[in-house]
Amino acid sequence: MTIRSDRSYAAAMQAEINVTPLIDVMLALVVVFMIAAPVLMKRITLPLASSNDPAPLVESVRLGIQADGGLSWNGVALPSAMVREQLRVLARSEPQPELRIDVEGATAYQAFASVLADAKAANIAKIAVQGNAER
Repeated sequence: MTIRSDRSYAAAMQAEINVTPLIDVMLALVVVFMIAAPVLMKRITLPLASSNDPAPLVESVRLGIQADGGLSWNGVALPSAMVREQLRVLARSEPQPELRIDVEGATAYQAFASVLADAKAANIAKIAVQGNAER
């Protein structure tokens, strides 16, 4: 059994970096870049919008439901049969405008549900609902 001095032990313990994980990471990055580089080189041509025929502006239609169950079409009071006919006309218009339903806070759910059912029966595509909830 030999006794080592502190100096000889320190000289024998020399720090070395393990380069194997470094090489593994570098090889993985090379493979990733070899796969990604051709994908990034492709050019995609996208169709640009032409300024000759702008999209027409379509006004939205406001359908109001009052607390007592009364209906209004763009601020004009109408009976429910007339509103159904207006919904059918709205559904046939091209492009179809958005139907905005304004509901007062104290409106019964049945009145709102019947208006939605009428809109669905008329094939209205775009419906927005705005409620004025009283707290």
